Amino acid sequence: MPPNALLGIDLGTTAVKVGLFSAEDGRMLGISTQEYALESPCDGWAEVDAEIYWRAVAAGIRDVRSRTSGWRVASIGLSSQGQTFVLLDKAHRPIRPAVVWLDLRAQKEADELLQKLGPEAWRTHTGYPFCQGIYSAPKLIWLARQEPEHWKRTHHIAMLPEFIGHRLTGQYVCDPVEMGSSGFYDDLGWWEEALMAAGIPRELFGNVKNTGEPIGALTASAAKELSLEADLPVGAGSMDQLAGAVGAGNVRPGLMSGMVGTAMAIIGTLPGDAPPRGNLPADRHAAPGLRYALTFSITSGILLKWCRDRLTPGKSYDELVAMASSVEIGAGGLTLLPHFAGMATPTFDSSVRGGLVGLTLSHGQAHVVRAVLEAVGFMVRDSAELLRANFHRDWRTLRILGGATRSPAWVQMISDITGMPIELPHCSEAAVLGGAIFGGVAGEVLPGIIEASERFYAPARVFTPGPDAGKYDDPYQRYRAAMERMYPGALGLSGGGNYGE
Repeated sequence: MPPNALLGIDLGTTAVKVGLFSAEDGRMLGISTQEYALESPCDGWAEVDAEIYWRAVAAGIRDVRSRTSGWRVASIGLSSQGQTFVLLDKAHRPIRPAVVWLDLRAQKEADELLQKLGPEAWRTHTGYPFCQGIYSAPKLIWLARQEPEHWKRTHHIAMLPEFIGHRLTGQYVCDPVEMGSSGFYDDLGWWEEALMAAGIPRELFGNVKNTGEPIGALTASAAKELSLEADLPVGAGSMDQLAGAVGAGNVRPGLMSGMVGTAMAIIGTLPGDAPPRGNLPADRHAAPGLRYALTFSITSGILLKWCRDRLTPGKSYDELVAMASSVEIGAGGLTLLPHFAGMATPTFDSSVRGGLVGLTLSHGQAHVVRAVLEAVGFMVRDSAELLRANFHRDWRTLRILGGATRSPAWVQMISDITGMPIELPHCSEAAVLGGAIFGGVAGEVLPGIIEASERFYAPARVFTPGPDAGKYDDPYQRYRAAMERMYPGALGLSGGGNYGE
C-alpha cells in the first residue's frame, strides 16, 4: 500500500499554494503555486472573483498529484489569509467578488463601530488594539448600506477557508482564529454586542470548530473534480501566520517565527494565560493551550526591491548585497527610516513615512543599499524588543522565512543586529505544512498539532551572532532616535527610549 501523505492548502493574498508532505516525517513531496491578481474597481478596494480561489485550489491539487502518484493522500488541511470573506446566496453561489483583507473601503464604518463598542471592549474581545478597516465587520456594514441588492440575497457569509471547506465537504465550518478575524467571535464564542452593533444576523455565519478538528469528509463530486478519493477527512485550519508558526515548530512559549519578505510579520508564542499588552495583536494560537503576540511592518523586503528598481536598475539582489558588503557597519552614518507606507505595530500610525537621514556628499549607492539592509534588521530587532518589554520573556530563537532568507549575508546581519540565533526552517513552505498538519490531526493520522509540529521541524541552517554583533548597537540607537525626532512615539518609545510601559 502506498505511504500516507498529508495535503495542505494555503489560501494566500495573491496565490494559492498546495503541498503534499510525508505523514511520517513531514518531508515536502511536492508544491504547486497558482497565482492570481487582485482587482481594485475603486480606489482602496481589493477584490477577487471567489471562483478563482476554487479553480486555483483544484489546479494546484491536480498539479501536485500528477507528480506524487506514489503516495496516498490521507487528509486535507487549510491555512488562509484572515478577514477575507464571500457572500453566498441560497444556492451557495457567490453573489459578488470576495472582499480581500487589505480592502480599505470601510474605515468610516470601523470608526463608527469602535465608537459604539468602545476601545477596551474591542481590544478585550478581538485581541487587537484598534478597529481598522481591514476587519470584516466594518466591510459587512458597508456592503449592507451600499449594496442593498446584494445584501438582500445574502444567505451566508463565509470566511475564505470556510468557503473552500464548503466546496470540499459541503459543510460551513470555520476555525476560531479565522472567524475571530471577522470581529464577531472571541475566546468565549460569538460576541453578540458586536453583531447587534453592526446589524449582522448571527444566522448568516456557519459553525466554529477548533483548529485540527474535522470539518467533514471530501464529497464525491469534489473528489472527482480534484482527482482524489472520496471521504478524505478535511480539517479546520487557522490563519496563515499561525499555520506558518506551526510549520516552523513555533509551538513553545519563548519561540519566535515569521516572514521577512515583502512585509514582515513575527509571531511570539506565549503561555495560554498571557493577556494582550502593549498594543500588540494577541489571540489564541493554532496550537492548543497557547496564545500568541504578533508584530508586523508593512514594508520590509520590498525596500530592497524599491532600491533596485528606483536607484540601481539592472542590478540583481545578489549584486546589491555584495555592494552593501563593501561598506562599513552603520552605512557611514546613513540611516534609513523604513516605514514607507505607515507604521504597523505598535502604534498603527498611518502618517509615518520613510526617509534617509544623515546624507553627505561622500555617500553613494552602496551606502543606501547598506542602510536598507540594516533597517530591515532594525525592524526585526524592534519586534524582539517589543515582545521582551511587554511579555518579559527570554525569547530564545527566531525562525524566519521569506525573501530575506535567500541571502546568507543578510540573515547573518539580522542575527548580529538582534543578538539572536536565527534558524531557517528546512521546509520553506511552513504555512502549507501547517495546514497539512491540521488536516493530519483531524484525520487522526497525526497525534496532535504540537507533537507533529515539533517532530516535523528541522532547521536547514542556523546563524548565530558573530563578532560584529555589538557594532550594530549605535546604528540601531541612531535609527530609533531619528524615528523619534521625525515621528514622536511611533515606535512605542517613551521616556528613556524604552519599549513597553
